[in-house]
Amino acid sequence: MAVKIRLQRVGKRNQPIFRIVVVDENKKIRGEPKEVIGIYNPIKETVNLDIEKYETWLKKGAKPSDTVKSLYKLLIKKKKVEKEIITAITSKE
Repeated sequence: MAVKIRLQRVGKRNQPIFRIVVVDENKKIRGEPKEVIGIYNPIKETVNLDIEKYETWLKKGAKPSDTVKSLYKLLIKKKKVEKEIITAITSKE
């Protein structure tokens, strides 16, 4: 049974909000997910993703969609920049 990590829309009309979910590949889009691992709001441009759960599912063989891959890369890049800023601030003191 193949497992996918993909987006599931839950917002109202003209107010999209997406859950990042783990589902069986053959389930319907509105089907019950195995696990919700994050939320993406494209209007506010926020991504809340549990990175540990994401990486755990990848190790189990789940295949992320292209959009979820790009959101993950964006989140990792953002965290890396935040760490660099924090180290730069603390090293000056």
